[in-house]
Amino acid sequence: MSSKAQSSPFHTSAHDAISACFLGPRAENFAILEELFHGALADHAQTRIDYKPGDGDFITSSMQATEQFQSTTDNLRTQAKYVSDLLNTYSIPFFSTRYMGHMCMETSMPSMLGWMITILFNPNNVAFEASPITTLIELEVGQQLSGMLGYTEENNITPWGHIATDGTVANMESMWLSARNLKFYPLSIHAAMTKDDMPLAFIADSFTVTTCDEPNTPQLLCQLSPWQLLNLTPDIVLGIADRLAADYGITSDFLAKALQPYLAQTTGKDKLMKMYEIETEPLYLISNTKHYSWPKAAALVGIGSENCVDVKVDNNARVDIDALTAHLQDCVRVKRAVYAVVAIIGSTEEGAVDPLDQILALKPQFAEQGLSFLVHADAAWGGYYASMLRERPVPMIGLPKEGEDPDRDFVPSITLRDSTVDQFKALARTDSITIDPHKAGYIPYPAGGLCYRDGRMRFLLTWSAPYLHQGDKGESIGIYGIEGSKPGAPAVACYLHHSVLGLHKEGHGALLGEASFTCRRFAAYWSAMSDDTTDFIVVPFNPVEKESDKTIIRERILGKSNEEIVDDTEAFNVLRTLGSDLNINAFACNFRINGKVNDDVEEANYLNNRVFSRFSVTSPKVDPKTVDLFLSSTVFAQDDYGDCVRNFQTRMGLETDSRQDLFVLRNVVMSPFQSAGDFVQTLAETFQAGLEEEVKNVVARNTVSPQIHDFTMQGIHTLYLAYCPLFYHVNGRQQLILSVKFSSAISATEYKVARSAHPNVPFKLSTHGKTTIDDILSAKKLVGDITAGSTVRIPSVTFTITSVVKDRPLNSRWRDQKYPGGYTPFYLYGSQTEQHVDHMLLRAPNAQITSDLITLNCQPALTADQLARGVIAHLNRPEDVMQPLTSDSAAFFKPGTSFNVTIYADDNAPDAHGPGLSTGGQEIAQGTLSLGRAVFYDSKILNTEDFAATGVRVSRYTSTKMSDSIREEWHTVVRGALGIARGAAATK
Repeated sequence: MSSKAQSSPFHTSAHDAISACFLGPRAENFAILEELFHGALADHAQTRIDYKPGDGDFITSSMQATEQFQSTTDNLRTQAKYVSDLLNTYSIPFFSTRYMGHMCMETSMPSMLGWMITILFNPNNVAFEASPITTLIELEVGQQLSGMLGYTEENNITPWGHIATDGTVANMESMWLSARNLKFYPLSIHAAMTKDDMPLAFIADSFTVTTCDEPNTPQLLCQLSPWQLLNLTPDIVLGIADRLAADYGITSDFLAKALQPYLAQTTGKDKLMKMYEIETEPLYLISNTKHYSWPKAAALVGIGSENCVDVKVDNNARVDIDALTAHLQDCVRVKRAVYAVVAIIGSTEEGAVDPLDQILALKPQFAEQGLSFLVHADAAWGGYYASMLRERPVPMIGLPKEGEDPDRDFVPSITLRDSTVDQFKALARTDSITIDPHKAGYIPYPAGGLCYRDGRMRFLLTWSAPYLHQGDKGESIGIYGIEGSKPGAPAVACYLHHSVLGLHKEGHGALLGEASFTCRRFAAYWSAMSDDTTDFIVVPFNPVEKESDKTIIRERILGKSNEEIVDDTEAFNVLRTLGSDLNINAFACNFRINGKVNDDVEEANYLNNRVFSRFSVTSPKVDPKTVDLFLSSTVFAQDDYGDCVRNFQTRMGLETDSRQDLFVLRNVVMSPFQSAGDFVQTLAETFQAGLEEEVKNVVARNTVSPQIHDFTMQGIHTLYLAYCPLFYHVNGRQQLILSVKFSSAISATEYKVARSAHPNVPFKLSTHGKTTIDDILSAKKLVGDITAGSTVRIPSVTFTITSVVKDRPLNSRWRDQKYPGGYTPFYLYGSQTEQHVDHMLLRAPNAQITSDLITLNCQPALTADQLARGVIAHLNRPEDVMQPLTSDSAAFFKPGTSFNVTIYADDNAPDAHGPGLSTGGQEIAQGTLSLGRAVFYDSKILNTEDFAATGVRVSRYTSTKMSDSIREEWHTVVRGALGIARGAAATK
């Protein structure tokens, strides 16, 4: 088969059909959408006109002519225009082919139209009688999604699905089902047979079930142990109500009354656990790259987030099967039940698909050992990719004629990798699946979804007994699940989109296939954009399979047209191997200085943060129209990614000993238009140009160059200089303490006089000209200007360096991973008549706290040698509770403040690096320490994060959260716009 055939023989007509379903990056289909909207509004208006025309008009033309009516409608126009202008001015252009940040793109025209048509009626799908049409449409959408995902009717068991607000609610519902209801339902049945009034005692000596470890041996349910009851398989549990009805004639009403005192919904699962002496909460097992909704759901449904156990991931960010197996084996060993194992089908950060087929293979393996659990697929992002596997019910018409050449906008579709296809085929064997139409379904927010392989599962979500006829077609969806009122509009939006485009490989599957092709093209650039000769380095999270593939990428993919790639079988096959499982490319950048690869994680994070800030809107001060392309970012935290992130850092040339988190860039591809006209190359070139500029900034701050350097001056008779460092610039990245003496007696006298006149003011020394710290230390002298406040200035004073007390590097790899707990460490040094302290800077951010002429009372007294060498003082105030230290924290270190102190020997060399320096050596003294009259405190300059002369400003290199100051900027913009609108309205 040729590569062109692999890319799909219906690419041309499919792209044409897909293009008809979107407004378009430049509103190319505006006339069509306007026509559709106008027609829908006109139809709705006619419906109102035709209903009981004899009732007459209630809003008359005379009312419409009044001043009050006109004033209100004018105000409506004004308010609407302000909101419209606000959105159009500041909103991110998700519709643009230049946007490839988050899982956002314009929604399809069918879905927008379905939403608008329905919202005019505003039906509530909580009850059938309130929304018969949209309820039945939602049930149909549930069947459409179930079918697309692979669920089919088997043995009279019908799958069932419904629309939820979002994936978070759907995940919570699935957890509620397995946690509070399904897992404990057998205990409820057992209790009704054996506890209190025993309403089901009459069936106790005859009602049997099979256990997961003995599936061919029926046993009396009343004789099962709590462990066995907790591990009945889902099909056995879900069949209990039907069997009670068929074998004993027990009605749904009687069963509801009999179980009511014992159901987890009524008593809470904790009461059942206590009744059956179950001491440990069952577990939920999910990879540690899970969506944040899972621990939230565990807290809300009463499981507790600590019982939502993280399972480590492999180097591709997929769940590690060996680690999962070990967790399950531990559960068997200690007899701890498991609610469910969750497989992520398309992680939101990396686009990774867990090995679902291997997870499902664990079910029978552990069932033999007596452990049963559900398997839930979190396919919120990935679910719609199942459409790429489904055949079209009716052959597609309008295929391109044999030999017909594609036009400029030829956009091929690409299939999923075989390994990924296997996981989507395995979806049919899961117990439940979360899917988000408002993600890869191109449906307006909010529209999540949840599907059950066995539709009877939904009955466990009601407040009645879990027994209801399967054939009920008039059910009220609202009794199932968490939500109360729920809009009918999302269901209609889904239905119209599904109906127009089709949930198959020639419809929605082709749409995602085109986006997948584009995603692979971007992956090609991230894989081969840089080489050994470039100052910049781009490393994709998902590496190329073979190093030799980079040659094919550079020569036969980069810069080539879509058609050239499709016609080149070998190149096309290489392209298929690139990138993640599902349309997300995570990648990161690094840099070289004079050919040497940077190994500092913090500096790589800085570079990536600057690139992200350049290609995003992080402040209302940035006009979206000036941003050339949009990326998103994430953080690969050590606690979550472990060996996975360290492997990635190693591939980037970074050190891994410091266990720092990694700031990562992402591009998410949803648009079917980015590959048209080879626009991918335009975007890649735009990215590279921006990256090259940002590399210059990061190289500049990592290149030693002459600067003005500042010190705080300590002492009067014996002088010390405590350097004012910078965490984030190579020219100040060290904690330096020098013992010096004046080269001129005149200068020394002038200094002493000034100190006597200004005892409460910190004295500062600034180098007289630009120099480097290395030059100062090698020359063993420096020339500087002394200042104190606004009145003291002693220029051009020369000092001789007599000793180096400390010259400790502050590079990120040498910092501690945690702030000290239980104490705040200081370097303590000086003479027996004058002692001084400088706060140990162990972790960033931090604050420099320097005081000279402290009062030290300790036993035993420190020797002259100890003070000259320097010791470590632990002030009895926990540093970790104060961090991050800010300017407000200075109040804790006011002049004269006293602390209990424990003093330790400092056995480290002056230039010893961390981590782990603060503990010191042997304890040598205890006592009190009072700060001097002049305390220098700085938490601003030390923590300055960006020194670039122009362009974006970045901070918080390993955080993707918006800072408080940026949030306030957005508040100001929105409040200002709405305030203008209110002011305009008030004048009417």
